[in-house]
Parts: sequence; structure tokens; C-alpha cells
Amino acid sequence: MQITIGTSMNAAAWCLLALAISMPRTIRKDLMLIMHGQRADNDAVRHLVSWVREKGHAVDPRVTWEKGDGIRFAREGAARGVDAVVAVGGDGTINEVLNGLDGSDVPLGIIPLGTANDFARQVGIPEDADHAMDVVLRQPPRTIDTAELNGRRFLNVSSGGVAAEATAETPTEAKEQLGPLAYAITGVRKLADLQPRRAHITGPGVDLECEFLIFAVGNARSTGGGTRITPRALVTDGLIDLCIIEAMPRGDFAKLLLRVKKGEHLDEARVRYHQLPSVTIAADGPVTVNVDGESSEATTLSYRARSGDLRIHVPHLPEDEAE
Repeated sequence: MQITIGTSMNAAAWCLLALAISMPRTIRKDLMLIMHGQRADNDAVRHLVSWVREKGHAVDPRVTWEKGDGIRFAREGAARGVDAVVAVGGDGTINEVLNGLDGSDVPLGIIPLGTANDFARQVGIPEDADHAMDVVLRQPPRTIDTAELNGRRFLNVSSGGVAAEATAETPTEAKEQLGPLAYAITGVRKLADLQPRRAHITGPGVDLECEFLIFAVGNARSTGGGTRITPRALVTDGLIDLCIIEAMPRGDFAKLLLRVKKGEHLDEARVRYHQLPSVTIAADGPVTVNVDGESSEATTLSYRARSGDLRIHVPHLPEDEAE
């Protein structure tokens, strides 16, 4: 009888052990969260930090107040070997963290709290902060390409001409209140004073002198609140996608923009599209250029693809979406 009971107890213990082994385990993560100063007192952000700590993870929150803070903090996190550096904010915060992680294999995470959140939308990162953090905690990082402009990395799309001018001229207050609609309103105003620019564009298989209204260089596909300006871009092909919209009458341009929004513009006569590893755009004077939502000016713009140089937590890639 004692032998029978002992055998039965041993069998039960083995079953419990097997069950414990088969159950998924929560692995404690060491996370650095880098957030813009304007987002630091956001209730959702405060809840996020507490919620992640309650789940047993280590959280090191950093707040940016000056340009370059995000780069510096991300470098510190990478040097320390954290499990992920998470950008909490809009395109500018994400871009600084991206550049701070340059040369590191520490993964990037994104909590999208910006105006358009174009890259986050393309890869399925939820707008809800807690759900976005679930992606960091549960999804293994993927390896993707980035691109660079004049030595600075970017993740999504860089544009020049009318589109970049509209972004630069959209007031911060309008973006906060109206979201992506603010860009559209400014863009309509730009149509009234449509001025093409001249540039010499060179790259492998490309040597073009033209007058352009818009150019875009995409690592990914969408910018400006979901406009699919480089709709064939892949973040795993080691190439950048170049779209050039040449000078045309104002009415034709207005009609074309409706097609650009949907990514249906590539068969238009005044649209040129190339996929290539690098391209240089030499303009006839300073051009307003937008890089991941941040504006600057330059006369010579040197772009290149950077193949497989970023690990990032995402639900899927832009090219995984059903067309």
C-alpha cells in the first residue's frame, strides 16, 4: 500500500513538473524609456511606467529637454546593454533614439505618441501605450534596413520640395489640435504658390536633370499621415526607393496628389520611380527637406541604404501587409 501511494505521488509530481516546464515564463527585461519632455506628464506614460514595473521589469525613464538628449540617452542604454531602448513620443524622438543606437545591436522599441505616427502604423504598432509596450515585451526583434541622409540615419521617409515645406510650415499647435489634418491644410495653402525647384539627381543607373515639385526617398512607404509616396519600398531589400514628381500645372498636381495618397501614382507621366542603393540630389539652392518628420535645409542631399543595421520590436513589416 505504501509502495502504491508513493508511486502515485511520484507520478503526480512528475506531471506538475512537466506542466511547469511547458508553461510560458515571463522573462524580466531591462528597459530604457526615452520620452519627450512634453510627453513626460502624460497620464498614459505615467501609467505605462508603473504597469511595466508591476510586471517585474526594470524601467529606466529618461526625459529629453534639448536637441540631442535622445541620442545621448540611447547611447548610454546601448553601452549598458539594456534589453531594449524604447522611444516614447513622435518622429523626432524616434529619430534621435535611432541615431543613438547606431552601431549597436540593442533593439529599438516604439510607443507612438506623435502626430502622424507613420512608421508605427505601417508595422502595426498600436496607438494605445500599454498595447504598444506589449509589442516590446512579447514580440522578438526583427532585423531591418535603415537609410541615411548626409550621414544621419532615418527609419521611414525623407522628402523634399512642396511636401517638406508643408510639414515645416505646419504650426506645432495645429499638429497637437488637428493631428494629420493640419498637414493637409498647410498643403492646400502651398498649392497657391507652387514653385518647382531644379536639381541634378545621380545614382546607380540614374543621371537626371529636372524641375521637381516633390521628391521622396523611402526606406519604408508612407509619410505625412499615411500618404504612400514610396509604395514599393521594402525594409529588408538593402535599397532605398526614390520618387520624383516633376513640375506640372497646379490643377494636374492637385489631382495627382489624390493618387499619391493611395500609392497609385507610379504610372503617371511626370512621376519617376527608382529603387537603388544610393542617390545624390544636388539642388540649385537650399531645399527644405523632411527626415522622419523633422525639417532642415540643404543644397546637396546624399542618401544611401543601410542594409540590416537595426533590430526593432514590431508586429509585422510594411511588406507583410496584404496589397
